[in-house]
Amino acid sequence: MLNLLWFLLPVAAAAGWFAARRSASVHPDAFWDHAQNFHKGLNVLLNEQTDKSDEVLFANLDDLDRETAETHLALGNFFRRRGEVDRAIHLHESLMGKSELGADVQAAARFELARDYESAGLLDRSEEIFHELLNSDQRTDDAGKALMQLYERGRDWAQAADVAQKALTSSEAAGNQERANTLRYRIAHYRCELAEEAARAGYSAEARDLLLDACESYPGGARAHMALALLACDACDWDQAIQYFEHVEISQPSLLPEIISPWLKALANQSPSSGLDEFIKRITERRNPYSVVRATREMICERYDKTQANRFFKDQILKRPSLRGLRDWVSDQVDIAVEPEREKINIIRAMLDEVIEDKAQYLCHSCGFKGNQLHWRCPSCGNWDTVETIIGAEGE
Repeated sequence: MLNLLWFLLPVAAAAGWFAARRSASVHPDAFWDHAQNFHKGLNVLLNEQTDKSDEVLFANLDDLDRETAETHLALGNFFRRRGEVDRAIHLHESLMGKSELGADVQAAARFELARDYESAGLLDRSEEIFHELLNSDQRTDDAGKALMQLYERGRDWAQAADVAQKALTSSEAAGNQERANTLRYRIAHYRCELAEEAARAGYSAEARDLLLDACESYPGGARAHMALALLACDACDWDQAIQYFEHVEISQPSLLPEIISPWLKALANQSPSSGLDEFIKRITERRNPYSVVRATREMICERYDKTQANRFFKDQILKRPSLRGLRDWVSDQVDIAVEPEREKINIIRAMLDEVIEDKAQYLCHSCGFKGNQLHWRCPSCGNWDTVETIIGAEGE
């Protein structure tokens, strides 16, 4: 075996030498001259010698081929990330003028140029190029996604919905069901955003129609059903509100802290109100987030008596301890404590209030963003439905 190894080593070396010679003979001298100049310019660039790198890199654009075009595209992206948008635009515009490189390379350069304009704040130019790509047969999916993100940042929900609907039609025609489902999901969110704007302007009927459209686009979504439930509560349509709340709990249980108070109100106003007793019994038999415990405790106190409410509260705190629950329990002790102990308990409550005030209530599971308000679209990473209530000792 050892003798065989010694025999194979010189054979492998000779084969490598022969392959290198043959490879060198395949490429013309012009290719190697261009590659040498390009990498020389890249080396100058990485050493922060900007003026010299521009001189070398841009001087060789006339000699581009498909192999080096990809590297120029990457280099343009590098310029943009460094904040040198003018240089990125120059490079990508130069690539767009090279019809001999092929339609795919030109489309890639056009797409990157749109991103350059977006980075520079020239959103109208960026939007125009993305639309051109969307109406072509090159980079249509990428252009559609970029346009939706562009409109999302500008809160132009109607335009975002139009682009998503066009992309949905294309995806369904291509049989891409996974992408089609994602687009239906986004369209539902866009409809919900438009509904919120309509509701704030006082157009309740228009808001309801938009929410029904959102439910039709994505029947499994919770957001539209949650908004419809709240509208039904405003209209005192308790039966309809309860149906919507039930759908929300089934499709996205993490939203229960957001809907528990109006849901209990709807059950209390429903005739007959036997559904409220069954609901409270169901809540009592399981571990619940803090907001659910607090709201249910208040309803038990109102419907039955304070003693039963306090018993429910203590049982729930033992099942799922939390700082907020502990703070409420300490507050209860203030009312029953004798005077020498009351001051100490007040100090403990003040300390818990200070600790709780610094704790975020919501967390984005995509980027780690924390806040004290529910966002359907994360303000940090821009993803939908990734911000959820924090469950645990420091949260719900």
